[in-house]
Amino acid sequence: MSKNSNSYSFENKFITTNRNVIVYLFAVVIFTILLGFSDYYILPSLKTTDIITRYAVRTSSGKNGGKPQTVSHQYYTQKGFNFSTVNHSIEKGDVELEYSLLFKSVTKVKSKNTDYTKLLSSGLSINGIQFYTCCTLLLSASISIRILLSKKGFSENTFYNIICFNSFMIFVCLYMAYLF
Repeated sequence: MSKNSNSYSFENKFITTNRNVIVYLFAVVIFTILLGFSDYYILPSLKTTDIITRYAVRTSSGKNGGKPQTVSHQYYTQKGFNFSTVNHSIEKGDVELEYSLLFKSVTKVKSKNTDYTKLLSSGLSINGIQFYTCCTLLLSASISIRILLSKKGFSENTFYNIICFNSFMIFVCLYMAYLF
C-alpha cells in the first residue's frame, strides 16, 4: 500500500510542477490558430495574376471495390502557390489569386469568367478539413486550459487525457496542413 501512495504523490507532484508549462503550450497553440484565422479571414489580402502549371486529382477508393471517387483537385501555379478545389476542375490556366498576408494562403480564385472562391478546400477555407480540425483543437485547448486552471482538483488520468488528445489534434492539424 505504501508503494502506491508514494507513486501517486510523485504523479501529483509531476502534475503540479508541469501544469503551468502545459497551460503556456496550449496558450501558444491557441495564439497560433487565432493568428492563422485572423490572417485568412480578417487581415487584408494581396492580389496577383498567375498561371496554373500543373494539377493533381485526389481520389478516394470506391465502395466495395468500385470506381474511385474524385475528392478534390490540387493546383500548383507558376509563382509557387498551391490550392485545392472541391470536386471541380478549373478549365483556364490563367487565374487571379488573392492570398493572405502572413502565411500566403490562397483565399480567392477567379478566372476571367468564373469565381471559384466558394469551391476552395485548402488552407482554412470553410470547405476544407483543416478548418474543422483547427476549430476542434481551438475548442479542446480552450476547455483544457479552463480545466487546468480551475481550483477544483482533477485526476492524473484527466491530465494525461488532456495532453494526449490535444497532442493528437496538433498532429492532425499539422498533417492536414502538409497534405492540403
